[in-house]
Amino acid sequence: MAGVFDPNRVLRHVSNHLLEDLFETHQIELNVPWKNLGQTEVGPIFAAWQALPEAECRDIEIVLHEISDMASGDEGTRAMCEEAIRQGRQDLVDELDEYESRHDKAVWTYIRATDVWNLAVRFARADSLSLGRYWIKRCDIPAVAPDTSDEKREELEEALSAFFLATQARGKHCQIEHYRRASGVDYFFAYLDDYADTYVTLDNDGAFDRRDERRAFEMVMVYDRDHGTLEMYARGGKKVYVPLQEIFCRVILGEEIGEENRDSHPYELNALLESGFQFPTEPADGIDSVRVRKMRLSIKGLPRRRIILEADPDGGVNDIYEMMQQYLDEHQLPASILNVTQVGLKFSFNSDREDLPRSMSFDLSWPNSSNLKSKPEAPRELAEKYLMQWGLDRAPNAQSVQPAA
Repeated sequence: MAGVFDPNRVLRHVSNHLLEDLFETHQIELNVPWKNLGQTEVGPIFAAWQALPEAECRDIEIVLHEISDMASGDEGTRAMCEEAIRQGRQDLVDELDEYESRHDKAVWTYIRATDVWNLAVRFARADSLSLGRYWIKRCDIPAVAPDTSDEKREELEEALSAFFLATQARGKHCQIEHYRRASGVDYFFAYLDDYADTYVTLDNDGAFDRRDERRAFEMVMVYDRDHGTLEMYARGGKKVYVPLQEIFCRVILGEEIGEENRDSHPYELNALLESGFQFPTEPADGIDSVRVRKMRLSIKGLPRRRIILEADPDGGVNDIYEMMQQYLDEHQLPASILNVTQVGLKFSFNSDREDLPRSMSFDLSWPNSSNLKSKPEAPRELAEKYLMQWGLDRAPNAQSVQPAA
């Protein structure tokens, strides 16, 4: 979602009449000849904006930054349409169809439907939050309706604050916002105050200034009441996410979950050792192919020794298995003594589905982590659907056990 922010680039991509409406929404009147400006003639607009008082200038910058992020890929537009549909705003969806530019769609939504915009920004941010990082998934969670009342939200705020204060000496203040996505999945965004730090800034006169600030850090909890799964993005490893899982379930679900059942891990990857493993899909889903692009193996009895195979990106869909036949001696390393501890998959989509990208790659790591939650909503939902059908994601029912290392 997020990329390098270039304000002039954003201004050039937004139609002038929408830029004028944007400033008017903030009750700012720029002294520029809007009707006489070309669509990419942004010099006078930029100069007038920068001449505004600092507070007004910064307010517009924040909005333009969000617009840049939301227009940098298809996921921002999808998030806006998804939330508009969830709120019953088909009129807004129809209006967005009239604009070709993603930037224009973003500005129009910001002006026309602030409630849709604010939620869409949050969901798009959650979708891209863990790029390069992993969400932790647990699938032995009771499948019950969560209590999302203000009282329970405040109780969860107090619990998270107490946990981080006791373990990390930060997080004295906590704010949690809850939203239910169109797919029926509940998102809980938690913001806690971080360690204080000193930042060097420039004041209004261009002189250096030192400011003491206590910024916020973020964590996200995603609960699927239909499948009884809880996914969490929280830094700090097992010593952090395990107690946070227990706190969430105690407060929001009214359930004590205790230690995770060893046999309930969500990802079961050893089936991919078979070269004949099939990835059946339905034609209507627009999936051309699914290939294993990389695989990490461990040897039973020697769990710290790993074998990593990466397929030729230009090779065939079975290139990883051809590598295994060529480089792994089946007599010294039969499949029976190997475990698949990580796999990278690539979905390729055909042009029949305009709402899908050309391809999507993601990783799964045994037993419970992946970066799939960082992918755009539409292809991610397809991947989640098929991972369950293929038995690679065992939620909601754990039926097999990963062989011990």
